[in-house]
Amino acid sequence: MKSIKYAYISGAVVAAIAFAIVGGRSLADGSGNKTRTPVFAVDPFWPKPLPAPVGSDGIAHSWIQGEVAGNCIDPRDNVYTFNRGWEVGVTINGVLQGNETGAINSQGIGDAFASIPSPPVVAFDSDGNVIAGWGNPSLIPMGPDYGYAAYMPHGAHGCFVDYQGYVWVGGNGDGIVQKYNPSTANAQGAGATFVAQFGTKGMCDTTSPPPAGTNPFTSCNETHDANTSHTLLNEPADIAVDPLPDPVTGTPGSVYIADGYGNHRVVVYTTADGGKTYTYNRQWGTTCMINGVASDSQACLPGTFGATGGGHPHCVVFSNDGDLYVCDRPNNRIQIFDRSCGAPSSASNPQPLCTPKKIINIGLNPGQTPPTSVPVVGNNAFQSVAPTDAATILASPSLRACDIDLWPNIDYLATKSPTSQRIIVDADANNDNVWLIDKATATVFGALGICGIIPCPGHYVGQFEVSHTLASDSKGNIYVAETVQGRRIQKFVQVKSGYGY
Repeated sequence: MKSIKYAYISGAVVAAIAFAIVGGRSLADGSGNKTRTPVFAVDPFWPKPLPAPVGSDGIAHSWIQGEVAGNCIDPRDNVYTFNRGWEVGVTINGVLQGNETGAINSQGIGDAFASIPSPPVVAFDSDGNVIAGWGNPSLIPMGPDYGYAAYMPHGAHGCFVDYQGYVWVGGNGDGIVQKYNPSTANAQGAGATFVAQFGTKGMCDTTSPPPAGTNPFTSCNETHDANTSHTLLNEPADIAVDPLPDPVTGTPGSVYIADGYGNHRVVVYTTADGGKTYTYNRQWGTTCMINGVASDSQACLPGTFGATGGGHPHCVVFSNDGDLYVCDRPNNRIQIFDRSCGAPSSASNPQPLCTPKKIINIGLNPGQTPPTSVPVVGNNAFQSVAPTDAATILASPSLRACDIDLWPNIDYLATKSPTSQRIIVDADANNDNVWLIDKATATVFGALGICGIIPCPGHYVGQFEVSHTLASDSKGNIYVAETVQGRRIQKFVQVKSGYGY
């Protein structure tokens, strides 16, 4: 697809707006000293307007992405989004079946001027031009599972571009993760085919399979998670691929999956042939239990994940010091594990555990005591923030650790990224903000967006409405995707250097 150019008025006005909405104000670090901090400004005209193809009715219908569930960066700093607008379901007797949140449902009701769903995957260059759009949007047309995604993951979610350039996507309403060659997929368009898939469409790892003749997708949820299968997943949230030799097998290209909306584990698949085939190798994690009760709490034992609310774990992110950062979203914490963690699930050890090297709390929830068996930092993450602001932020019971990226970072290089990575960028979905956190002290020193530290959800440029996933490119730009009411992706550019970057 060729790039589409658009004309804008008043370049001076554009520049004035861009630099008027700078976020990330300087705060004292944990020691009370001022520190050099990067400052970012939102690019108000990224991305450019989406394509508007002319339909058979002779009218141009603009693409709408719906909820932008995942975003990721390739080696050329192109930005891929995995979107939910196409998951409209099938209407039976006037009722939408299998309809996914964020779908574009206005079609077929006589609105000749309605927008149309974009392809499931849309790629932008660094200037915001659409350069590709692909993915099979077909839905199951009949049977007990009608309306669900027929080919791609149902409930579009995670997105990752690996060191070989392949694009990975997963879904939080299904049991599959798929790997695509973007060059081939772009040529195939709506007929794009995956080159590898983990899991089985419509089947999930569960202790309570659905009865025969009922919708098989109903097995995909956290109510009856088995957390044990070597071949099945349960609503995987995120994916990361390691370019370094696997610490267990010695071969590069291992795939780490946050199997976290239905299950409560990280699962690792390894490859011995450069990514042509994959084999289950190990896993770790289980549902947090406190006094025999499935729980969400920062008092959860290390290595366990929040029991309810989706996204446990919600992200897997490699650092260049060889660790894996895992978002325990219901518990507002990040657990940091060694890449060699885990063991194969077995009858004698059905849900292997792994003790994290460290836990970062994004602030401590009132009345909760973190474990003492591993180092825990970040209990006072908002210590440098005005007390009233901190109280407002901490009143949010969960979702403060929705997704993270390390900054500066080259995402596709993962463990091989040569950058300093002294900052954690954290998407806080409940407070509709994105925190800038000192990696060493786990102290919040700033935030993206026009409101600074004070949460101010909204739809204006530089505000957030359910900040969900984020990624950074090789130039230090940060991209934030929004779901639910947000339904967009925003780009933040560095306008003031910090941390020697």
